[in-house]
Parts: sequence; C-alpha cells; structure tokens
Amino acid sequence: MAIVAFVSCDTEETSDVSRVTTYAVFEYDPIVVIPLGGAFEPSAIATENGGELQVTTTENVNTNVVGIYDVVYSATNSDGFEANAFQTVVVHDPSIVGNDVSGAIYDVGRPERTGVISLVEGTTSIFYCTDFGFSGSFPMYFQMDGDVISEIPQNYTFDVESVDLTYDPVLLQFTTFINPQGFDYTFKYQ
Repeated sequence: MAIVAFVSCDTEETSDVSRVTTYAVFEYDPIVVIPLGGAFEPSAIATENGGELQVTTTENVNTNVVGIYDVVYSATNSDGFEANAFQTVVVHDPSIVGNDVSGAIYDVGRPERTGVISLVEGTTSIFYCTDFGFSGSFPMYFQMDGDVISEIPQNYTFDVESVDLTYDPVLLQFTTFINPQGFDYTFKYQ
C-alpha cells in the first residue's frame, strides 16, 4: 500500500522565491606553457545557454621571468551571478634541460604521505609535485637544471612565502624547507 500526497503553494505568496539559473560555462586551456620571452594572450570564451558572455581577465603573467602564473577569467550570467575559471601559465626557459625526476615519492618521516612528480608537458625542466609538505596537501612546481633543483616563483597555499629545495641524485632524495613556517621534509622515491 502506498500513500501519495500532493502539496501546493499559493502562487501569490511564492512567486519569485526560487528560479533556475544557468552559470557561465568557459572554454579555455587550463594550463598554458610559454617559452621565456614568448607572447601570452589571455583567451577564454564564456557562454550561457549558447549565448556568448563578456569575459573579464585578471592576470600578472610576465613572460620574461620563469615562473607559474595564475589567470582568472570571470563572466556574469543574465541573472547577475558571477562564475570564474582558473588558468595556470607556465613560463619556462627551453635552454635549460633538467634530469627527469618524475616518479612516485613518499615522506621519509611519514611514509603514508605520498606524492607524484611529473614533468610539465611542453617544458624541458619544469616539474610539478602533487605534495611536497604539510599534511599531504602542498603541491608545487620546481625547476631542474641537470641535477640542480630550484624553486620558481608561484603562489603558494597556507601563507607560504618560499620553499628551500635540495635534491641528492645519489640518494635519490628531495628535501623541502617551508618558509616562514619552518617545516622540513625529506622525500624519497617509492
């Protein structure tokens, strides 16, 4: 046996209380790789129900400095709701060739904390690590010049200002020292 009940509201009391809105949908490349000194032109298209919306861009890309830059695209739908899309721009020096340090890593002090290092596609020296500290949630980019590791400019989480990095090619070991928090970690390959 089933009991079905229908409930209704008086339309005069509930009109304009709730309606469906469609947020902007963006078409863009989430990661863009630019050679040092190359040109960067922000590019995103936003649509709402097939109609194109005006896109505003916030960015500070400097193609004359190797680094990781954030670009934010924004568009407002016909109901006045803003949506954002985030793009990462990687500026690299193609004359620098790093040894491939890609692979799965773990924190020597807490082996359950793991990460993965991968070469950023389209570069010869920029790597991305899914976790280089804190509690398993500290991604960062770095550069390898042969076996020499270095930090490159990027925006960090957790109010981090900089990270001191070392790589030992004999021990196949990375160390990170996070500033100003003073946390240090040692990572090895799994």
